[in-house]
Amino acid sequence: MAKITKREKSDRETIVVKTKSKPDGNASHKWWKGSSKSERGAQLVETAAFLKEQLQFRYRQASIFSRLYANMPLFGMAGTSLNRMSQNNQLPLDRPTMNVVQSCVDTLVSRLTQSKPRPVFLTDNGDYKARNLAKQLNSFIMGEFYRSKAYDLGTQALRDAAVLGTGCLKIYEGQDKQVHLERVLFTELLVDPNDSLYGEPRQMYQLKLVDREVLAEMFPEKRNDIMRTEQAFPDTAGDSSRTASDQVMVIEGWHLPSGPEAKDGRRIIACTNVCLLDEEYNKEKFPFVFIHYSQRLLGFFGQSLAEQLMGTQVEINKLLMTISRSINLVGVPRVFVEDGSKVVKAQLNNDVGSIVTYRGTKPVYEVAPCVPAEVYAQLQRLVDYAYQQSGISALSAASKKPAGLDSGAALREYDDLQSDRFATLSKRYDNFYVDMAYQIIELAKDIAERDGSYTTVYPNKDGTREVNLPEVDLLKNTYIIQCFDSSSLPRDPAGRLQKIIEMIQSGMVDIQEGRRMLDFPDLEQVEKLANSGEERILYVLDNIIEKGEYTPPDPFMDLNLAVKLSNQYYNLYMPTKLEPERAEMIRTFNSQAIALQMAAQPPMPAPMPGTAPLAVAEPLPTSPMIPQT
Repeated sequence: MAKITKREKSDRETIVVKTKSKPDGNASHKWWKGSSKSERGAQLVETAAFLKEQLQFRYRQASIFSRLYANMPLFGMAGTSLNRMSQNNQLPLDRPTMNVVQSCVDTLVSRLTQSKPRPVFLTDNGDYKARNLAKQLNSFIMGEFYRSKAYDLGTQALRDAAVLGTGCLKIYEGQDKQVHLERVLFTELLVDPNDSLYGEPRQMYQLKLVDREVLAEMFPEKRNDIMRTEQAFPDTAGDSSRTASDQVMVIEGWHLPSGPEAKDGRRIIACTNVCLLDEEYNKEKFPFVFIHYSQRLLGFFGQSLAEQLMGTQVEINKLLMTISRSINLVGVPRVFVEDGSKVVKAQLNNDVGSIVTYRGTKPVYEVAPCVPAEVYAQLQRLVDYAYQQSGISALSAASKKPAGLDSGAALREYDDLQSDRFATLSKRYDNFYVDMAYQIIELAKDIAERDGSYTTVYPNKDGTREVNLPEVDLLKNTYIIQCFDSSSLPRDPAGRLQKIIEMIQSGMVDIQEGRRMLDFPDLEQVEKLANSGEERILYVLDNIIEKGEYTPPDPFMDLNLAVKLSNQYYNLYMPTKLEPERAEMIRTFNSQAIALQMAAQPPMPAPMPGTAPLAVAEPLPTSPMIPQT
């Protein structure tokens, strides 16, 4: 452990760290229990340096997996992988030409990210105020996803999980006092292997390179100490220090509280010679959301698809190099000229129809067999096994459909079969956004408690509008979050066309509308128009319940539906302690809709004298799912 002098124990917060390869016992790593701010910062830096030295195997693994995916290491990338390409006509020749790891990862990411999981807040037996709050939270969280580009960053996190094993996003407060998301690399996080044996560490550390001026603006009171901090580089490669940037290494550490009433939770941000931030941390989770491609039996970080395919990819590379060398060595045309024959070698050229004169034995052109068929068969078996091992169809990777699957129904069934292979990963991807929603709400609530309000921008079908975070006191209630797919429609054109045909056959749309949809199958527009009447009535009734604003019915509404929905709203919200004046508005709306119904009905014709009125037969029950003949 570094020794702190008496001068450093004073109010000055400068840290001098003398890192040793071996710590002086476990007590030195309990940095959150330091007696002063400078001591806690120094012990945090020392602990992070110790863990980074002990976990070098993680960096080597990450570099290997990165090479498998993109032929580029995470470390030493400056000047080592691209230096040969800077010379004229000197491209590297050892790059594999059949990268099944990249093919499988890109196909998997493209497939899973076509759907956009949408977290939905639901109340647990709450009254109408709680339900209204849940609706506001749904609008708020979608606005935060839109503003922070959550789906774009989620795609990167899923790719990181497939390549490195674990993808991560950090939720933090920016300098604009808004919630932001940031991609965090697998190699920036440190956890102790013993502490994270069961996948739930109590301490976590993040190492990040930050521009010196940016850091000085974030902590202006520590500018002088930041300017004296030694410059840092991404790695120890020689070319890494050849840069125009000026960055310093920042270590941020978290210690979770030991219990609900414990006060030992801590968050510290420090550099090698100054403690920038030291505050209490009372949250139950770290400010990260994680997605693991495949959970390991022990430990925190997951196993990647690149790691699972590494052995197969190495064998494929060996065969490809063998085939390439064999073709270059043997598989080129050769001309055999007998020694002593009278052949002019200058006549053996590329000219078409050239005449070759000879005496004795004529020259012979031959191409020797260079690669046995078994080598190509083994290569194909390895490629097929790689796709089978990853669960990705080779046809999907090549954007082809199986032969014989021509109907939309067959394609949808084939798509469902492929989706079942990734059901577990897809569930983790959904939970990734659920956890993100919880943490965004928690951080936004903290900002609102400090500043008085928090506003975001929510995009909807009518454009964008500002949404305020609901009342902070009401957010303390328990909520249930479920995750839904924003689009369950077929993704391929053939599937959409088949869906439209089924809608026509079931009577859900007429022939004319079906023809228009066949020309441009925009199902969302059709659904929007078909539901516009109901949406307007629901909009009026929601304004009565939520805002107390009354809008009377008019003849352009579906009056039968208006009467039905107003009855349902009244029965739904009366048991939830609805205010009397709003209940009266619903009754008034229902009465006026009935009055408009009666006024729109034509008078009954008078019966003929001496004849009994004829009975009117009731119509047969109909269903949009059963075709009417």
